[in-house]
Amino acid sequence: MEEIKLANTTLTYIPAQKTTPTQPAMVICPGGAYATLSPFEGEQIARYFATRGFPSYVCHYSVGKQARLPAPLLQLAEAVVKAHETNAFVAVCGFSAGGHLCALLSTRWRDAANALGLHQRDVRPDACVLGYPMTNVTLPMPLQPLQMFQSVGGLQGVSSVPEYFRPALCHTPEGDRLDFRAMSIRNLLGTDAPDENALRSISPCLLVDQDTPPAFVWTTFTDSLVPYEHSVQYAQALSAQGICSALHIFSQGEHGEGLAERNPESCLWPTLAENWLLSVSSHP
Repeated sequence: MEEIKLANTTLTYIPAQKTTPTQPAMVICPGGAYATLSPFEGEQIARYFATRGFPSYVCHYSVGKQARLPAPLLQLAEAVVKAHETNAFVAVCGFSAGGHLCALLSTRWRDAANALGLHQRDVRPDACVLGYPMTNVTLPMPLQPLQMFQSVGGLQGVSSVPEYFRPALCHTPEGDRLDFRAMSIRNLLGTDAPDENALRSISPCLLVDQDTPPAFVWTTFTDSLVPYEHSVQYAQALSAQGICSALHIFSQGEHGEGLAERNPESCLWPTLAENWLLSVSSHP
């Protein structure tokens, strides 16, 4: 494992454990609602793919008040450029908010390249792997109960919510809830009242064009945070442009599964994604 310092971000590099120079490289973006970086959606994922022969990089993009665009978009773009220096085929792989960021770069790579003064094709990912991604921020998302955190440290109520998620707190007639969509939008756009054009500009499924990279997308029907429609709409947008995609919606599983090792159904996604990546990288 190696730490790589770039101009605007840091990568954790985990080399492939097999000598397979033709394997795709992976740039991993953990989730965390643009408020934190989930530890089990970063290095753990990278280590898995490294054991399968994929050189892997974890992108430590900015979160919280530092997540104002274009910062995280440019950070991921720099990571892709770095990976392209030694790898012919580079896939981005993200979960939840990290999936949103990967899809955003897949649809706005020209903007990122122009902002950085880099060659556009060096910035463009060759493929995209998305786990339970947010792809259309114009859609509502269910508010979350505080109870989702009450098993942590035995705390109750607001005190159970991690500090980095406190900005998601909102008051409803039914009591305190967590609005992760509003917090993510605020972190990205710096406002609680963005207009429709601003929301569309950060909704990857509305930005897909004929040059968007192919994507492997997976989620579950029972995801209570990011509805499966986000995944469906992104896959449909790719299909409308004639772009290769794979969509897997597993029958059950909660948001934030990562490798999904405890789910006998969705635990298949890494193998499915690996085989898909090998297929698209051999037939670009």
